[in-house]
Amino acid sequence: MATLKEFIQISKLTGVDQYILVDNMGKIAAHAIKDPKKAAQIVFTCGKNLYAIGKTRLKCVIFSRENQKNFFIFPVGNYYLGVIKSDNMNNIILADTVIKFLKGLLKEK
Repeated sequence: MATLKEFIQISKLTGVDQYILVDNMGKIAAHAIKDPKKAAQIVFTCGKNLYAIGKTRLKCVIFSRENQKNFFIFPVGNYYLGVIKSDNMNNIILADTVIKFLKGLLKEK
């Protein structure tokens, strides 16, 4: 896993409004999100269940929201990343951007 300093650069990606990173026990590793305790529980629970369904093939899951600030969950090694997108961002573009960012961090190590 990349260092925390490298990882928190995710907040600078176009289309990322908020984010939270939780480990496989539900502990918050990093965040820039409103109500981090609630978000951590959602990301952890969904991440665990989604992993059980998709195993290692799962790259991203998107939950649509009425306010267009859709919620994304990405598996990241032994962590789960939750991202809330900016309402003017395309879902596919944001997913691809975050996946490329995460792959870049993993290649550096």
